[in-house]
Amino acid sequence: MTTLNWPSRSRSLKRPTDPAAPLPALLTTLAALLLCAAPYVSRMPWWASLLFAALLAYRAALGLGRVPALPTLTQTLLSLLVVAAAGWGLNQTYDTLLGRDGGTAILVVLTSLKALETHSGRDVQALGLLGFFLTVTHFFYVQDTLTAVHAMLSMLALSAGVSLLERPKSLAGLPAFGLSKAGLLAPFGPLRSAGVLLLQALPLAAALFVLFPRPDSPLWQMPVSSKGQNASGLSDSVNPGSISSLALSDEVAFRAQFEGQAPPPSNLYWRGPVMEFFDGETWRLGREQRALPDVQALGPVQNYTLTAEPSQRTWVLALDAPASLPSGTAITQNLQVIKPSRIGSRTLFKLSAATAYRYGLNADSFWLERNLQLPDRSNPRIRELAKTWLNLPPLERVKAGLNVFAAGSFAYTLNPPTLPSVNGMDAFVFETKRGFCEHFASSFAIMMRSAGVPARVVTGYQGAEPNGGYLIVRQANAHAWTEVWLAGQGWVRVDPTATVSPDRIERGVSSLRGAPGLASGNLGWLGGLSLRLDALQNLWNTWVIGYDGAQQRQLFAKLGLGELGDWKLTVFGMLAIGLAFVPMLLRRRPPQEPLSAAYALLARRLSLPRAPQEPASAYAARAAERYPQHAEHIETLIGEYQLLRYGPQPTDEQIRAFAAQVRELKVKA
Repeated sequence: MTTLNWPSRSRSLKRPTDPAAPLPALLTTLAALLLCAAPYVSRMPWWASLLFAALLAYRAALGLGRVPALPTLTQTLLSLLVVAAAGWGLNQTYDTLLGRDGGTAILVVLTSLKALETHSGRDVQALGLLGFFLTVTHFFYVQDTLTAVHAMLSMLALSAGVSLLERPKSLAGLPAFGLSKAGLLAPFGPLRSAGVLLLQALPLAAALFVLFPRPDSPLWQMPVSSKGQNASGLSDSVNPGSISSLALSDEVAFRAQFEGQAPPPSNLYWRGPVMEFFDGETWRLGREQRALPDVQALGPVQNYTLTAEPSQRTWVLALDAPASLPSGTAITQNLQVIKPSRIGSRTLFKLSAATAYRYGLNADSFWLERNLQLPDRSNPRIRELAKTWLNLPPLERVKAGLNVFAAGSFAYTLNPPTLPSVNGMDAFVFETKRGFCEHFASSFAIMMRSAGVPARVVTGYQGAEPNGGYLIVRQANAHAWTEVWLAGQGWVRVDPTATVSPDRIERGVSSLRGAPGLASGNLGWLGGLSLRLDALQNLWNTWVIGYDGAQQRQLFAKLGLGELGDWKLTVFGMLAIGLAFVPMLLRRRPPQEPLSAAYALLARRLSLPRAPQEPASAYAARAAERYPQHAEHIETLIGEYQLLRYGPQPTDEQIRAFAAQVRELKVKA
């Protein structure tokens, strides 16, 4: 019979403390947290990123025995000091800790502080859960395919770290990661197990995504601080050079997918801010009075989906002229579609447009008068020229203004000469004659106002790059044109750029490829790869980000489930999700773990069934009461089980010895 050194009765029934977490599990989880928080390097202040990395590095060094542990009181005081300092610094950066930016940044810092007090396996599990939540917060900023891939890799790494808690014996005796060949190979087993686990969860996640009832509009909105957020794209003012600077950017402004054939490039005018106030040098944003403008469609209305990239602006660059609006947007008297809040993340809008339209027949006389105003003594040469057209009908004045550009040897260029700050448009029209779209739109609007024709400058985008079944509009497509008001016609678009460079309007910005200062668009296979990746991103935008209540109803209608109400859809979804658990219920149970098997054998030897949630100490007391003559032996056995189960990781020999003692147990009532 095997002899063991059994603990005393008092020690055997004492509740043990949580064992320390295995070092591989801790180190893997810390490395996974670094991966989870990596995108925040570009979002948080540099000192917050450095603090996060330093605290995780210190915890790893502590686990490896490279640095001494701090006294508990000292560590607590330092943690409180870090929280206070980080909270103050982040509040200074973002103005608040309750919004998206400040809230996620403080979460990152608190996660690193949680790592400092991680000791047991439960602590590692809690740290892993924090990592999962940290991964989700990236979707508060960007919902693209790259973020999704990063989230999957982060979840894989976190799951691998937590899984190491369940298999510490497989890594017993191995040195720290990277110190030997065995240590380098050790993580691949947990990664494989974590990958299988995530793949098994994928059908359930897909079922929840497709079947869970979806509202047509968001249930909540996170406040986003504008401090530190740089707006991109168009501005709320126009002066020489403000738009030509965008022509060098291949950054995507938005994408559009039409139901049916898209309009020709010459009709692709995406309307943005409308400039009505001119101070002699700069055009500034006009009124934003929200009201339904009098728009009459003169042709077919086309439906399309616009996917806007984050711009930190409130403007929705709708195709002229908007015929219907998505929920959560409004339209101004100037025909500009706007949102009440900034577009801080990729957003889908479902709109319709009539590219042939009549608008503003009954325009307010007050605003027509405002669109005739010019600063005194500004650009006198243009004004003198335009006064010679006052005897002509308004439409002929417009033609006379366009003829100035057509017959004057003007050039459309990305590198116009610098104009004087005073009477700059005079210098452009009569001297340099080289400019970009804002030069032509601004000078033409001045001509028209001087000739008594109400005029204003409209900014937006013109043209697009086809890519399969949708259009890509880049910052390089930024454009400015003019609108004039004519009696009986209303506001009419006049694009003087088309007079000088018709290819720019007919063929889009691609016609300028090869021009000085503009990067070549012929990138060969690299350009083709870029378009394919963008097509993948567009599919993601349409079917994942854009999967709303309307798309869900369309999908169910195609499946013959279109008449189901929300509650029926919920029941149907719950049943479908329940089916995902059937394979788990039918799956053959794995062999019982040796220590648990020995404990179950003890219950059978005692002929005393154990309740599922009954603690070992309570079971020992009940068994001792039933077999008083064997009470000490039974309590000793169960005390040894507690030490093997909850104490330091037992060896196989210790478990076999315990099982042998159980098999030799013989009791009589």
